[in-house]
Amino acid sequence: MQRNIILTNKGLMHLNPRELGEETCSPDFKMGPSYRPFYLLHYIFSGTGVFRINNTDHYASEGQLCILRPYEVMNYYADPKNPWHYCWVGFECTLDIPVLKSMTLVDIPQAKHIFHSLKDADMVQFDREYYVCGKLYELISIFQQMSAHVRNRTVDFIFKVKQYIDSNYHLPITMEQLAESMNVSRSYFSTAFRKYVGRSPQQYLIDVRLEHAAGLLVNDRLSVNQAAFQSGYTDIYTFSRMFKKKFGVAPNSYAKSKNI
Repeated sequence: MQRNIILTNKGLMHLNPRELGEETCSPDFKMGPSYRPFYLLHYIFSGTGVFRINNTDHYASEGQLCILRPYEVMNYYADPKNPWHYCWVGFECTLDIPVLKSMTLVDIPQAKHIFHSLKDADMVQFDREYYVCGKLYELISIFQQMSAHVRNRTVDFIFKVKQYIDSNYHLPITMEQLAESMNVSRSYFSTAFRKYVGRSPQQYLIDVRLEHAAGLLVNDRLSVNQAAFQSGYTDIYTFSRMFKKKFGVAPNSYAKSKNI
């Protein structure tokens, strides 16, 4: 059973409520793919299920909040034996809220009272958008108290990713896999990595591979094919092109110039 609460788009600055509702899902409930041009939050009162966001599954249960960012594609799958009861709220937001930008599934049972108030917002007869906005600011207050933890967590996961790349550059590595392993979005992962390391994660991986290859060419006197393979490249042409872009000369020329 779905219940939509009518909201008017008032175009409020910084935080503008756009939609609100409550749903008690049937055991066979499925929906999607769908997306919104604004943030969409689902707070789980009870039950379990799966949110599939950009082809990644997130299993959500009581006390958890699922955060969908603008234009992210989502599918919903309620558990057939224990389906969800949740409240959702959609809103435009220009505020810098780290939790909104970095996390997809949040354990936040302390926000239950906020969503109980939101699902009863239809009791507010006039200008209920301001009432919803107030509840969202209350939620953001909880988010901001969590933000110090988010910042510490960000520094920690960037350090772990950097260590992983330094040790495993020779393996097939994708940025999607790294972001998923840290349970953050690809865009947030790239932005955070660049902020703390000064390069995108993809560029950092390329630099580590090429610097290692240069050492193999000069110090170990390996062939170009061997150096490329041991540095994580399976395509010699791609390796040679990237090497020349970084060092200004082809791998063979680089080796000869250093081994004179």
